Amino acid sequence: MLSGFPASGGTDPDMAIRAYLMASGGIEPEVLARAAGRFMRGEVATHNNAFAPSCAEFAEECRVQQMTIAAERRPRIEPAPEAPQPKVSAEKLKLLKDATNGSLSARKKLAEMFPDNPIIALAAKDDNQEAAE
Repeated sequence: MLSGFPASGGTDPDMAIRAYLMASGGIEPEVLARAAGRFMRGEVATHNNAFAPSCAEFAEECRVQQMTIAAERRPRIEPAPEAPQPKVSAEKLKLLKDATNGSLSARKKLAEMFPDNPIIALAAKDDNQEAAE
């Protein structure tokens, strides 16, 4: 990996590799290979590609890659299939449309159809009070 960076010509490769391995100790080989590859391809955004990464930069990228691999290996949770919903009749949709456009008779019919719905009942009641005034 170090030979891929122009400014690393004067460093002892064996000592540098030992330092990188110490900094990234206990990390699996796939993670090390991914991190090294990302540095060599210039894919690490925070890194100056003219220089070899420091041991700390390399260890940080190893941690990022380790989390990425762990996320890739996690089993995917499939969403539960949606239960089919009952269709609303055309009559109810027309009543609802008419009620939203201000039809008093439509509001009254909806209130009769849905007596347990307090919002619909209140809307029909409000119109009755307005008509009385």
